[in-house]
Amino acid sequence: MKTRCAVRAQNTRLIKCKIKLTTRTGETYFYYGLFRSTADAVIDAVNRFETAAIQATAA
Repeated sequence: MKTRCAVRAQNTRLIKCKIKLTTRTGETYFYYGLFRSTADAVIDAVNRFETAAIQATAA
């Protein structure tokens, strides 16, 4: 039984997220992606862009 639980724990679901970000120059961008959580979506946006504001929602 322990092996089954370990296998299930590694099986993660991806959710479709919509990321809205505003750059420091005031430009607004939207993009979609598959992430493990909305927090992962925000981290992805921070790593990709120099942003002033980020919003991530499950789409």
